[in-house]
Amino acid sequence: MDNFVRRWVAPPRKKIAKFAKSGSVIADIGCGPGYFTIPMAEFVGSSGKIYAADADPKSIKTLKEKTSERGFQNVIESDVTSAANMRFIPDQCVDFAFSNGVLCCMVDHDGAVSEIKRILKPSGFCYLSVATLFRKNDIRAVPKSEWEKILEGFDVLEAHDGVLNRWATVRLKT
Repeated sequence: MDNFVRRWVAPPRKKIAKFAKSGSVIADIGCGPGYFTIPMAEFVGSSGKIYAADADPKSIKTLKEKTSERGFQNVIESDVTSAANMRFIPDQCVDFAFSNGVLCCMVDHDGAVSEIKRILKPSGFCYLSVATLFRKNDIRAVPKSEWEKILEGFDVLEAHDGVLNRWATVRLKT
């Protein structure tokens, strides 16, 4: 998940640069070992906050080590938890939620979407993406009909439906 090939093909700073700003509060949902989390912390700086959630204890352990090594203990707060139960993140405190390929790795899609809506500030926005290739018979898959239903619950700012994945940048409905 966190290797030089992935960094070369999909540089994390490039993907988050337009979303992560100095002083922002960000939720990295499905953070893994911190591939996007650490660059997010660099962008938000000491005046910002990153909430990092992942269901894998080993990933959170690795992220906590990286957090300590890089001096981000006051910026990154991480927890081993499901995207459908991120209670360590306060209500309506997040400027930007980042859920990159998480929904298609879990079964409780509605729970995760509800949590994203709960943690977003009224002015906040979210990047959602799901894998589409090779997922058709997987119970964790997010078929196009479900994806469209998820997006109906938001104002869609930008969206793409490709062969490998679907993604959208969304805001809470006003």
